[in-house]
Amino acid sequence: MDKYAKVVVKNNSQYTDNLFTYQIPEFLLDEVSLGHRVLVPFGKGNKPIEAYVFNITYNNDENIETKCIYDVLDEKPILKREDLELIHWMKNRYLCTYMDCINLIIPKGYKLNNYKIVTISQSLKDIEPYELYDLCEKLSESKKFVFQKVLDNKGKIKLEKLIDEKVNDLADNNQRQDKKSLKNQVTNSMNSLLYKMKEESLIDLKWEYKSIKNEIKICYVSLKMDYIDLMLYIKERKIRLGDKQRQVIEFLKNNKDVEINDLMDLLNVSKASIKSLEEKNLVEFKYDDFYRRAESNLNYKNKDVVLNEEQNRAIEKITGEMFDENKKPYMIHGVTGSGKTEVYMEIIDYALKQGLDSIVLVPEISLTPQTIARFKNKFKDIVGVFHSRLSEGERHDVFREIKKGNIRILIGARSAIFAPFNSLGVVIVDEFHESSYKSESTPKFSTLEVGRYLVNKRNITLVMGSATPSVEEYYRAKNNEYELIELTKRANNKPLPKIEVVDMKDELKCGNRSFLSNKLRLQIEEEIKNKNQVILFLNRRGYSSFVSCRECGYVFKCKNCDISLTYHKSQNIAKCHYCGYEAHIPKTCPECGSKYVKEFGLGTEKIEEEIKNIFEGVRVLRLDKDTTSKKNDLENILNKFQNREADILIGTQMISKGLDFKHVTLVGILSADMMLNFPDFKSFENTFQLVTQVSGRAGRSEKEGKVILQTYSSESSVIKRIVDYDFKGFYEDEIKIRKLFNYTPFNNMLSVVVSGKKELQVKKNIFNFYNTLVYLLKERGINDFNFILGPNPCSISRINSNYRWQILFKDDNIEINLLKGIIKYICITKRDIVFEKEVNISIDINPNSIL
Repeated sequence: MDKYAKVVVKNNSQYTDNLFTYQIPEFLLDEVSLGHRVLVPFGKGNKPIEAYVFNITYNNDENIETKCIYDVLDEKPILKREDLELIHWMKNRYLCTYMDCINLIIPKGYKLNNYKIVTISQSLKDIEPYELYDLCEKLSESKKFVFQKVLDNKGKIKLEKLIDEKVNDLADNNQRQDKKSLKNQVTNSMNSLLYKMKEESLIDLKWEYKSIKNEIKICYVSLKMDYIDLMLYIKERKIRLGDKQRQVIEFLKNNKDVEINDLMDLLNVSKASIKSLEEKNLVEFKYDDFYRRAESNLNYKNKDVVLNEEQNRAIEKITGEMFDENKKPYMIHGVTGSGKTEVYMEIIDYALKQGLDSIVLVPEISLTPQTIARFKNKFKDIVGVFHSRLSEGERHDVFREIKKGNIRILIGARSAIFAPFNSLGVVIVDEFHESSYKSESTPKFSTLEVGRYLVNKRNITLVMGSATPSVEEYYRAKNNEYELIELTKRANNKPLPKIEVVDMKDELKCGNRSFLSNKLRLQIEEEIKNKNQVILFLNRRGYSSFVSCRECGYVFKCKNCDISLTYHKSQNIAKCHYCGYEAHIPKTCPECGSKYVKEFGLGTEKIEEEIKNIFEGVRVLRLDKDTTSKKNDLENILNKFQNREADILIGTQMISKGLDFKHVTLVGILSADMMLNFPDFKSFENTFQLVTQVSGRAGRSEKEGKVILQTYSSESSVIKRIVDYDFKGFYEDEIKIRKLFNYTPFNNMLSVVVSGKKELQVKKNIFNFYNTLVYLLKERGINDFNFILGPNPCSISRINSNYRWQILFKDDNIEINLLKGIIKYICITKRDIVFEKEVNISIDINPNSIL
């Protein structure tokens, strides 16, 4: 009985986002399984392409002629059955393609090089070489060139190489012609010529491939036999050896399994000499896997911790229900410094003893080196790290080590949730309120949603921890979707640092125009005098937020984006923080010629310069994206501050979480208004979260902490809730506003953004989308379109030279799955009918921001 596989081909086009049916040939019947990576012929030319097996059947449902699978690329399936189920769920949930989801789950480092080759025709295989050369001489010049090249390369040559040699040949004779256009001409004419030569049975064309894995093997060298037997073997067969080869044998007499590179270094011997010994059957090579691991340079000593009653109660609750099939996700709402990390480690320790593996997700891996160090100190080498800063090889090896069982605990950013553990028991999402847990690239998945899926489908234990839960997730906890566990006290039993508000309007009335209030300046002097450390927070990097002409008001903007440039004084350039564009600021205004060009606003770089001027002799460090661009920069800055090589640490949100410095007694928040007045419905929530988190860096050890918060909005209800650490009061205020305006969690929001290089084309395409959508809704009897906002230009209407238009949908008076189905039909299934190829489409369910 014939056997068929339904596969997803590795192609990013939406036109191939389907399951294709291939017959499994007889020689592969016992080899192909669900989740295998296979090689299949695709398209008219039967180009070999990677594919993933999603189903195996004995029926050809389409009842059409099918091609056969070429080969199986891996010994074991790369995807498990539950991975395939997750891919199906994500594809429907986030309106993306199969390959978008597969790329999240498969390890990096698998590549397939496929190429077309030209060979002597099969009908000419039995002809003597001299006859082939005679045949070649009778051909036309163009055919002779091809045939000669094939013969010169032992009867086989890559098409790409053949084209390049023809281009070089022509370029030598015509040096004026552009090589790129010449190659295009040669490619077209060569393809036509080869087709004719194939028809004439002179050549054959076929595809070949090479499967590549980004893996490293270590070669170990040992004697092939016992030393005495080896010497007899050499004597009997009269094997001649050089001096270096004899040294190798004498060394291996007392040393087994020596790494070949060490052997070469120790004895100053070449690899060729050692290889020659293997060919003479005197030594043998053994190959073992080598795993690349990223090492952290952060020094952190774990504290001796005695768990308090609240922590023990949380641990007992979660571990006691670990094997309960009806358990809910757990939300740990613990104040800053309440010891959530110690609770996580005890849960993981229990899971390990039950034979279960664990994943710990952190918002941004580069921001939490202390957390990584604490886990590695406790659990040693079974802790792995996975994030985007790793090389492709390092990420590939992390997945290999997980599959082999070398890594039992993985710490990583959001994509680590897809790690291929066979016995996953626990997923912990630390600081789960952070926006980075929502992907900004396709598929735009929510880590928390994926976590909830895993609870339902795989019975894992999901633990989410934060001092400042997001409003929508806390709403779920209050409605019994989560088990809410509260840690109300700091682990050291010290009080939370007192937050004192300074109204900067009063400072102006007193004549103080500095970014530092008199209160904060005096407090910094006091802390440094007492040998304590200070953290100053401003959530804006660079020197100044924009550069403007005071004469005519001209603002220097990015040439690619609809946004002003941020000035960076150390490099004397202005940068766009969206696309990376850089420009030197002229001394005169390009608009009016005035010399009154000046920087305005504050950034961390300017704060650093001013602090050094104000407090003479004070040692200052700055922690932001600009100072941590190179490998190990972050760890080096944190090590210096931890070792008290600096008195003041100035930083952006990078200092807001995961950091624990026992000598920090003062945190200064230089401006709460930047976040508070941001044009987004989550600005109050983001302000409460960030200020509370930064405040929590003070007083984490024996010394009490203090926070000074500078603002021009001292009467704001959010500021008052922050001062009292009143999350529940803030939540009650915010949930009323969300309900009034039908924002999440009361309604879903869906964003469709169309972007492209030409503004009129983008506008035309988004209106095509809108009109098609309205037509399909009317066909279903829906005539009230108040739930549709737009089409409109995005708040930031151009990013990286792409114009952006947006339509927002709220699921008011319309069923969300119906809406998603229609949008998917228009944007994916019928994309080539509704949209032009030049535009891009981005679909986001419940976006973090609508800018």
